[in-house]
Amino acid sequence: MDLKQLRYFIAIAEEGQITAAAKKLHIAQPPLSQQLKAMEAELGVPLVEREGRGVVLTEEGRALYKHAVKLIASAEEAREEIHAIRNGWTGKLSIGVNTISDARLPRILQAFRREHPKFTFKIQQNETAQLCHLLKERAIDLAIVRMPLELDDFSVHALKSEPYCFVTSADNREERDPIAFDRIRHYPLIVPSTEGLGLYHMIQEEFAKNRLEPNIVCECSDIATLIRLVASGFGAAIVPETLLKLHPDVPVRRLSIVEEPSPALSGLIGLRNGWLSKASQLFIEAYKAGK
Repeated sequence: MDLKQLRYFIAIAEEGQITAAAKKLHIAQPPLSQQLKAMEAELGVPLVEREGRGVVLTEEGRALYKHAVKLIASAEEAREEIHAIRNGWTGKLSIGVNTISDARLPRILQAFRREHPKFTFKIQQNETAQLCHLLKERAIDLAIVRMPLELDDFSVHALKSEPYCFVTSADNREERDPIAFDRIRHYPLIVPSTEGLGLYHMIQEEFAKNRLEPNIVCECSDIATLIRLVASGFGAAIVPETLLKLHPDVPVRRLSIVEEPSPALSGLIGLRNGWLSKASQLFIEAYKAGK
């Protein structure tokens, strides 16, 4: 077996279908099937079993997949290190950022560039669910996401905890700080998420704990728009404290919440079985060190 065959096998394992794997690899299906048969013949065992229109790995196939990922990672790391030795550390790091970003990110990136000036960056902003999809597709190297999140496919490299707060327009002076959910339920709420995901789910859950029903009037994943809607008096919101740090000039009033919700968690994640480039490794270190 060679590295090309191992890459082919990884694609088959991850796509669960020969046709989809061939499309991902930009090759025709028949040659890919022939390569799979050649690997099975060389090893003397079946690596996949047909299931409907797809394939599932046999026990031997799962063992090969585990080692194939490590071998490809080692080969890529060796290539990168040799290139780096010749030219100095260079590379491009693709980072996915949740719509409610980490307020520390600009500072962390500045510190990273001072230490490693030859690296360049590609930063994509999206909701957590889409960032997870991009990680699985290997379209990005790392992602800063919001919890809760199903983590079976991902490695968490760093976690950050922060409080939630209630925000309303700056001219609202009727409420006392802190505010209770029993009062919040009277406000039209703008939720910084879409139904069933992330913060939307958290807000529903916190109201349910208090046997109350939230008055959700708007879902808005564009955070700059959300905070300005709050400032205009269109509605109020429950948000992680980071949001206010990201938009310090927008006139809103911040109130703490009596029945403190569980802390807001964000994390830097990568694909569990994915190869970590030198750039990714260095950024993880910088992110962990960032305050």
